[in-house]
Amino acid sequence: MLIPITADCNQRCLFCSARGREDDISMARVLGLLKEAGLSGVGGAVISGGETTLSSRLLKVIAAARKLGLAVELQTNALTSAYQSTAAALAASGVAFFNINFPSHEDAANDRITGTRGTLKLRLKGVNNLLKLGARVRLTHIITSLNYKKLPAFARFVKKNMPGVYYIQFSFIKVLGLAAQNTWLVPPYAAAAPCLRKALKVCAASGIRAMVDHIPPCFLGSFAASHVDYIKLSNGSAPPAFGTQSQKWGGDTTEARKEKKKLAACRGCRLGDKCFGPRIDHAALIKGPLVRPVKRR
Repeated sequence: MLIPITADCNQRCLFCSARGREDDISMARVLGLLKEAGLSGVGGAVISGGETTLSSRLLKVIAAARKLGLAVELQTNALTSAYQSTAAALAASGVAFFNINFPSHEDAANDRITGTRGTLKLRLKGVNNLLKLGARVRLTHIITSLNYKKLPAFARFVKKNMPGVYYIQFSFIKVLGLAAQNTWLVPPYAAAAPCLRKALKVCAASGIRAMVDHIPPCFLGSFAASHVDYIKLSNGSAPPAFGTQSQKWGGDTTEARKEKKKLAACRGCRLGDKCFGPRIDHAALIKGPLVRPVKRR
């Protein structure tokens, strides 16, 4: 369950999905959502922002979640974790899983995407501070027109500069929030897919777990099984967000079914039972093919 706790942020990302959401972030609402998550049996809560670490209530929210038996996934851009004291407090708070938005390994692209100047070094330091403290870190790399050509280089950068990262999720940009005003950020699937496959190959060769979402698995070639939808629909094993053992992902697919829709061309595809189709918000924007059906053997 996604639980926003602040609208404040120290970045101005071109694709910010929280912009315009108008969440109720009162403490009463946050505690109510935590209680709802505890009663639902989902096992965990995703604490979101804005930038979560700017909230003075963050540690109280984490403690409340843990008291309810919930494991916490914390979404952050890792900039404040560049300060050792902040990283130490977060690592000691009992967060099960840090989900860090890492948009580029290059200064120019990082600055343009995030609307900041010179924050790449801080982000890298923040990630490594958390890793050195034993934190479990997932990197979320949003695929856009500004970075898709550098996906293989990003994977190599992670291997060299952030050893110990739990896994990378390559997520094609969603047309939500500010991204709906910056639709030029959405690259064609056909253009991005070859670079993405090369990045996944680098990850596989480097021993880095990697997953993909928001581009149909038919574009992933031999890496189709690394797609989030494929894993969920196979009830397959995935890096666990919560707990210590590899978890089975056969759970709630409600959001995926709302956001994605199969096309007529999907009929007969060998991946048909492992896919929900392309995103609906992509269908009106992306030039070129939206699917590449895989022939049955």
